[in-house]
Amino acid sequence: MRLWKDHVHRPERELWHDDEFGNVHWYRCGNPLEGRALLDGVMGAMPQRGARELRKIMKALDS
Repeated sequence: MRLWKDHVHRPERELWHDDEFGNVHWYRCGNPLEGRALLDGVMGAMPQRGARELRKIMKALDS
């Protein structure tokens, strides 16, 4: 979750740059898009209460 949180708090111009050209540093730091996809799977496997709490956090980060 930290990786996704750090990614979404970057300036918008940097996010566009990553989208168009990719980020060469993701190989060592982790790809936040893959991390976000993993979190979706985790939320699907969690008990309802925990998943609901995590979805609330992720919704705030995604917006």
